[in-house]
Amino acid sequence: MTRSGPGTARARQAWRRRPFGAGLALALGGAEILLVQRAGPGVLLSAGADVRYALPLLMCGCGVLVVLHPRGRRRYAVVGVLASLGSWVASDLGGFLVGMTLGIAGGLAALGGPSGRDGATTPG
Repeated sequence: MTRSGPGTARARQAWRRRPFGAGLALALGGAEILLVQRAGPGVLLSAGADVRYALPLLMCGCGVLVVLHPRGRRRYAVVGVLASLGSWVASDLGGFLVGMTLGIAGGLAALGGPSGRDGATTPG
């Protein structure tokens, strides 16, 4: 059973303004780096997890937060891009360049996307 009405249409419109593609690319970049390293849940949840696992997890977290919290997406995008660049050194060339490239592209798309405010226009 589907609901239709003004509240449902407003909710759908609010979700369309979210930078879903940017967040997905950032999270997929982090997931790809984790898969290249073959990091299992036991390794990720252990107290001795080092920066090789922290940076991709940070990228995945920033990707999710870009979608779920669009007002803070610029902060999360900057942190995600910095984590992607850090993965170059820390994580097998950033997941053999694929994960790092996805993370940078997703972070830059979130950073450069529209503001999402109703009625806001971009200058220029």
